[in-house]
Amino acid sequence: MSMPGKQAVVFGAGKIARGFIAHLLALSGYAVTFVEKSPELVAALRRRGRYTVEIMGAPEKSMVIEGFGVLACGETEAIAARVAAASVIFVSIGGPNLPEMAPLLAEGLRRRTEGVNVILCENYFQPGQWLRRLIAERLAPVEAQWCANNVGVVETMVLRSVIEPPPDLQHRDPLALKAQDMWELPADKQAFVGPVPSILGLAPKENFQGGLVRKLFTYNAINAVISYIGRLKGYELLSDAANDPQLEAVARQASQEVAPALCREFGFDPEDQRRFAESAIAKYQRREIVDPLERNARDPMRKLGRHDRLVGPACLALEHGITPAALGTGIAAALRYDCPDDPSAVRLQQIIRDGGLAAALRQVCGIEPEGALGKLIAAAYQEMPR
Repeated sequence: MSMPGKQAVVFGAGKIARGFIAHLLALSGYAVTFVEKSPELVAALRRRGRYTVEIMGAPEKSMVIEGFGVLACGETEAIAARVAAASVIFVSIGGPNLPEMAPLLAEGLRRRTEGVNVILCENYFQPGQWLRRLIAERLAPVEAQWCANNVGVVETMVLRSVIEPPPDLQHRDPLALKAQDMWELPADKQAFVGPVPSILGLAPKENFQGGLVRKLFTYNAINAVISYIGRLKGYELLSDAANDPQLEAVARQASQEVAPALCREFGFDPEDQRRFAESAIAKYQRREIVDPLERNARDPMRKLGRHDRLVGPACLALEHGITPAALGTGIAAALRYDCPDDPSAVRLQQIIRDGGLAAALRQVCGIEPEGALGKLIAAAYQEMPR
C-alpha cells in the first residue's frame, strides 16, 4: 500500500472509529490504518475494502470510506512501523482495553524521531493520565522522558452518535453505519504537543477538563436517566423513551439538579448550560436516530461508578446543597437493570442478591448506604418495579 504524506493510525475499528474518526480523517486527506482486535472485523474490512457512512437527516453528506489499511492486533511489527511513521494517532477502543493496547503503542512510539499527538476518543474517566502511565511503564526512562516531552495525549469529547444500519442497508453493505449530522470534535487544547493536526472538525478548547465533566454530567447523565428508566417502562428505543413526557420531565429535572453545581465549579454561564442540556434532550428525542436502549444501558457497573454519569453529578449536586432526586431515581433504575446478555448487569444483580442494595452502593457506586445519597437512592429503589 502506498504511504502518502498524511498518515493516521486509528486503534479500533468500531462504530466511532469508522463512523466518525475515519470519516473526518478521510475528508481531511489522511490515509487511515485501522488496528483492530476482532479477527472477524479485520477480515470483513480487508475483504470488502470499503464501507458507507450514512448521515441521518442529511443523506447528501453521506460518504463511502475506502483506501484504508487494516492490521490485526497480533501484527506487532507492522503496527509499530505504522505508529512510528504516523502523522497522528487516534484511539477508540473502550477505556477498559487501554492496558491491552498500550504495549503496541509504546513499541511504535519508542521508534519515533519526531513528536506526535495521540488523540483519545474514549468515554472514560481521565483516560489521558492513565494511558500516559501505561506507556511510560513499558519504556526505558530516557524513552519515557522523550515521550513526555514530544508526545501529546489529548482527550476529546465525542458528541456524534453512530449506530448500526437498518437491515436493508446492512444487507447491501454489512460494514455500513448511520451517523448523526454532528461534525465537531472538541479536544483539550493544552494537551497538544506542537501544531494541532489539520483535521476537519477537530476543535481545541480551553478549560477542556471542565467541559469533559460537563458533558459526562449532562449529556451522559441525561442519556443514562432516560435509558435505565426507559427500560423499566418497557421501551426498546432511546428516542421512544426520550419522547415519553414523564421521562422527559425526569431527564430535564436531572439536568437542572446538577446545572448550578457545574456552573459554580467551572464557571459556565447558566443560560449556556441550560441550552447545552436541552440540546442533549433534543438529540435523544430525534426519531431518525434509531438507537436501542439496550446499547445505551450496557455496562451498568461502570456507569454507576463514583465518578461516572449518575453518581458523579448526584454527589456534586449534594456538595452544593441541591437534592438530586431525579438523579437518584436514575441511579435506582440502573441498579434495577437486569439483562442476561450483559455480563456487567448479571454481575450487578449478583452483588445485590448476595449482599443487598447496601453492598452495591458501597462496591459499585462508592457511596455509603447510610449517607444522604444512599438513603435517597434506597427510597427510590424500593418504589421501582421489579
